[in-house]
Amino acid sequence: MVSVSARWRAGAALAVALTMVVSACGTNRDSGSSRSTVPSPEAARITGLVRAKLAELDLTAAVYGVWRDNREIVTGAVGDSPLGVPATTDMRLRVGQPMEPMLSTVLWRLDESGVLKMDEPIARWLPNFPRADRITTRMLADSTSGIADYVTDPEFLKRFGDNPFHTWTAQELLDLANARPPLFDPGTSFAYAHSDLVVLGEVMQKASGKPLGDLISQYILDPLGMSKSSVVLTARIDEPILHGYTDERKVFEDATFWNPTAFLHSGNMNSTVAEVGRWVRAVGKGELLSTGQFQQMMAPSTAGLGPLTTEKYFAFGIPHLSDWLFMNPAYGGYNGVAFYDTKTATTVVVYATLGPAAAAEKNNAVPIGEAIATLLVPDRPPPLPR
Repeated sequence: MVSVSARWRAGAALAVALTMVVSACGTNRDSGSSRSTVPSPEAARITGLVRAKLAELDLTAAVYGVWRDNREIVTGAVGDSPLGVPATTDMRLRVGQPMEPMLSTVLWRLDESGVLKMDEPIARWLPNFPRADRITTRMLADSTSGIADYVTDPEFLKRFGDNPFHTWTAQELLDLANARPPLFDPGTSFAYAHSDLVVLGEVMQKASGKPLGDLISQYILDPLGMSKSSVVLTARIDEPILHGYTDERKVFEDATFWNPTAFLHSGNMNSTVAEVGRWVRAVGKGELLSTGQFQQMMAPSTAGLGPLTTEKYFAFGIPHLSDWLFMNPAYGGYNGVAFYDTKTATTVVVYATLGPAAAAEKNNAVPIGEAIATLLVPDRPPPLPR
């Protein structure tokens, strides 16, 4: 049996981080800013920081973007990806966990139009799903349904490790999720589960009569002008590509073309660092929702469930750490992080790929993003768990 570590799970580290709160292969190649040949002093400090972290953490490459409100401070790329080819900011990458609040945003819009009410049981759409008469789409978006996470199932880990190129169907993933008992009664606690997103995506498709990719394009990608972003159901990714490297299968290899349907509806998207930044800013400011919807989406509505508090909670696909929104995808050779400070509208996005000696047990993009965020907001750095 191939042992696949938790590092690549899109967002799996999220629940661990929230629970903790409560209970040199890198090169010096640097593409610099994509907008200016003479970076500002602030941009130069950020780029120097990323370059230093690349060497320290033994990463092959990193792409990064920093904005205040909608003003770009810097976008850049450091290192080689693929190996021997300088990374650039226009390279496509696997998005991972930042896709999850996209589902919640679409859910708010479908709720508004009456197509899919978020407090209605999902039995209307998936009548044969266990406890469908007690689970709502709100619970799925909040990870409070109690459905077991298929990603932690030993059978999934074995099958994925044996063949990461397999195209997974929703039924395969849900069969794995339902092979184990529920964790708790619906709505009574919190446990992050990719299974929730699979069910939510399937319900949204049935209720609307449209593929999830079309819904995300209609309500998010098209309004935001994210023309280089797309939901994918195969391993295809357009050139130029930021290649992901990993030793998940006990050998250092290029994992770029591992099939992202292993994380169906929770991470099977391709984009660029700039467009991920565009999305993070939009969700942080509520650009695509009414004022009332946005306030409800950001509210600590899950506080008191499991380890969640009013200062550190997960709701509608987004982890909240005091004033900061936080996303931490780790997916098929890609480590990523996004921070959004709700007080200063500061956005930091980093995606990094690993070197042969990189620490496999952690998301290596997080310390890079945290260092940048601390540089920019020194009096209120992101309160990450230690």
